[in-house]
Amino acid sequence: MTNVLGWKLNAAKAQLNAEGKTVRLVEVRSKKGGKGDDRRVIKTVESEGETVVYWSAFQTEIRA
Repeated sequence: MTNVLGWKLNAAKAQLNAEGKTVRLVEVRSKKGGKGDDRRVIKTVESEGETVVYWSAFQTEIRA
């Protein structure tokens, strides 16, 4: 399996699907629930025939 840690979510999902993996996505949020639009993979776990991809949205642009 390709290491997709830090990849954009859509690219990571496409890569894992191309490798024949079944992908389940799990969103992780902070308690404050900050607004972000850059969805990135923060963890992956392979279990029972599927790859679980944990992702979070990050604010990567400065907003006025």
